[in-house]
Amino acid sequence: MRAIELIHASEAHTLATPIFDENSKILLSRGVKLKASLVEKLIQLGYTRVYIRDEHTESDIEDVISPEVRQKSIGHIRKLSALATRQNGSKNVKEEFEKDLTFAKASISSIVDDLFTKKDVVIELMDLKTVGGYIYEHSINVMVLSLILGTSIGLNRSDLDKLALAASLHDIGLMFVPQELLNKDTPLTKSEFEIVKRHPLLGFEFLKKSTNLSPLVRIPVLQHHETYNGKGYPKQLDHSKVHLFSKIIGIVDAFDAMTSDRPHRKALPVFEVIEFIMASGGTLFDPELVKAFIQRINPYPLNTIVKLNDGSVGVVAKVNKDLFSRPVIRLIRTKSKENSRIINLIEEKNLVIQGIVHKA
Repeated sequence: MRAIELIHASEAHTLATPIFDENSKILLSRGVKLKASLVEKLIQLGYTRVYIRDEHTESDIEDVISPEVRQKSIGHIRKLSALATRQNGSKNVKEEFEKDLTFAKASISSIVDDLFTKKDVVIELMDLKTVGGYIYEHSINVMVLSLILGTSIGLNRSDLDKLALAASLHDIGLMFVPQELLNKDTPLTKSEFEIVKRHPLLGFEFLKKSTNLSPLVRIPVLQHHETYNGKGYPKQLDHSKVHLFSKIIGIVDAFDAMTSDRPHRKALPVFEVIEFIMASGGTLFDPELVKAFIQRINPYPLNTIVKLNDGSVGVVAKVNKDLFSRPVIRLIRTKSKENSRIINLIEEKNLVIQGIVHKA
């Protein structure tokens, strides 16, 4: 299977992964043909991309957690976020928040159990987000990515539990920011950005007042936008004063945000975002964590259709695990002709991938 933009979908494509509604119920199942009416409905729901099967795909890619578990976790964050906006100091709302937080912890703990034993997990399947549900979907993606990075650097089980909960709640402060700013379809003005920049402090203060969560969970909510060079926000902290969990969440938060469609811009290609994060090691991000993170992200998964620098187009047939940027390619077109030759980019020194082709 492979990801394509919905504007390129046709009846020749069938869904490779299920589509869920905002209540985490299956809206469209695997195997459904993407008729024009379904494509239009998905666009109306806020989807921009889907995973499909077509004549170029020979195998599926598995998510690191099941779609059902992911949707259940998204549902917990959606409910907690809704309760946060209702907080008025009343005992009933606080008790309800704590009750749902207990359910969320149990769901997150099961994900930690699953990923704790997978030391060499590589992310190849990007979560499909909707514009309206972005904050909740993003929160769970950041949690999963944080766990993968935390596991790869050897964090123990107890620390992973705290890291996962902190990551899932890292943007809870956005519930206290005017939604029209978060959904604005043009870049924020300087004054608007100053308002949005308050969300780490707002989230931290909310959790401190309304929960009994460990400081190790609350602190990353406050610090996840601090940077390695001390020019982040809200405190402009030197990197030596920023908690490890905050540094981890800061990297994966940036990665997931940049690879997601937002109202004011399209998602950036994964390979471009990886280049940005690599270049920002030592300025925005902890350089050692950057090294560990990029070893867990494959920008060219199986079945990705890519264009090479000589103009040819091919499908990723095999991943070279030691060098994700140089996979084995099954050519499907060279100089406007059909071609089925197999090439290994590790051996073909003069060829490089220039980009991903969404319509082939």
